[in-house]
Amino acid sequence: MDFLDEEAPRLLREALDGPPDLVISDMAAPTTGHKRTDHLRTMYLCEVAAHFAVETLAEGGHFLAKTFQGGAEQDLLTMLKQNFKQVVHVKPAASRSESVEMFLLAKSFKGRKTDG
Repeated sequence: MDFLDEEAPRLLREALDGPPDLVISDMAAPTTGHKRTDHLRTMYLCEVAAHFAVETLAEGGHFLAKTFQGGAEQDLLTMLKQNFKQVVHVKPAASRSESVEMFLLAKSFKGRKTDG
């Protein structure tokens, strides 16, 4: 199922046995060869995955997502920093040095805000 399908996040949450400790997203949009377009499309998928993680993770859980370097990630980084204790960029050794691919690792989810 396409994760962007309206029902996908709900169905995935229902398939889980409670809140997970880790959400991993390796989603990436098909590349066009136009760096800015590829970056924006993949950033959108990363943002969708991050919101799913914040709505789904157990407190203390982690989020790891593929993204491309390109400058449009500030809003996402701000949101992750508000919801996780630590946010770092990770470039695996297996990733070619000229590749713009990287991963965002958000560690120790602070927990969902409750209206009290």
